[in-house]
Amino acid sequence: MMTKSFPWLTSLLVAVAALLWNNGRQNSSTLVVHAFSTTSTSSSSSIHSIDNIPCRETSIYISALDQSITILEATLEGQDKLVDEVLLLDEERDESNDNIVDNDPYGSVLWPAALTVSEHITRDSFLKSSNGDDNNHPPTLLELGTGTGLVALAASASNKYESILATDYETVPLKLLDAAYSLNQNDDDDIPTTTPIVTSLFDICNLSVPLPPADIVCAADILYEKSTGIALAKRCIEALERGSRVVIGCSPGRPGRPAFLEELKRLNPRMKEVDFVDLEGSTCTGERNSLICGADSSSISDEPEMLVIALMDLTPDCL
Repeated sequence: MMTKSFPWLTSLLVAVAALLWNNGRQNSSTLVVHAFSTTSTSSSSSIHSIDNIPCRETSIYISALDQSITILEATLEGQDKLVDEVLLLDEERDESNDNIVDNDPYGSVLWPAALTVSEHITRDSFLKSSNGDDNNHPPTLLELGTGTGLVALAASASNKYESILATDYETVPLKLLDAAYSLNQNDDDDIPTTTPIVTSLFDICNLSVPLPPADIVCAADILYEKSTGIALAKRCIEALERGSRVVIGCSPGRPGRPAFLEELKRLNPRMKEVDFVDLEGSTCTGERNSLICGADSSSISDEPEMLVIALMDLTPDCL
């Protein structure tokens, strides 16, 4: 989760309303089936304390890799704690004090588009088209708004990236990713990750700071607000103009998506025909605080279910 605008509670309610309005929307693009499986574990050995937030191990099967990746998500208790902290900060904030909300809880749990983006960027066909004829120099990867870090962990497990930089504007997601990376390295049952992941704080909305260099720039489920959508559009153009490939994944109903598309086309007239393509993805499982994910949300289900995910894959030649 990347956005810093507030009040947090108001934007969250707007997001839930938009999700209900847009639930189930899909266009006429060809659907591609992805196979997903998620397993949450809650035994005492699989619960970790990250920044005093209880987190559970969740195993995510990535079909492109034919292996499972372990991530860390805040437990319901951990989510409650993060939400309470945010609400307390919101109550205590002086209107004259430009204080930024910390511990935004969105990034402490997995969202559906991360699964789709993970599959996409680890497929051999994607990597081959990114490398071109230069198979001796694997691409570098920059992830914006890493959250639980599934995309970065999948890229690492593929061992087909020269370097991986995972960023977020919050410290908690980066700590979740660092801990999960170690878990995957020490998991004797799975193929260990082999490409190191570097984590760093980065706010896409702070346009005074340039994007870190990378051959591929990706983001999954960060279009929660209009301001973030506009900022991400500007970052996409920035990345494309310097020669990077850009991959964006978005679950149904994200309220920042229309602003993202509008700004993208405003910034470059040649982007007027650019749009997301609908792919078959999967819901996520596991308990969610009702203020993080409403009961009627299409993103979460008791068992994995098909969910249409919007994906955008842009190359510099589209400019």
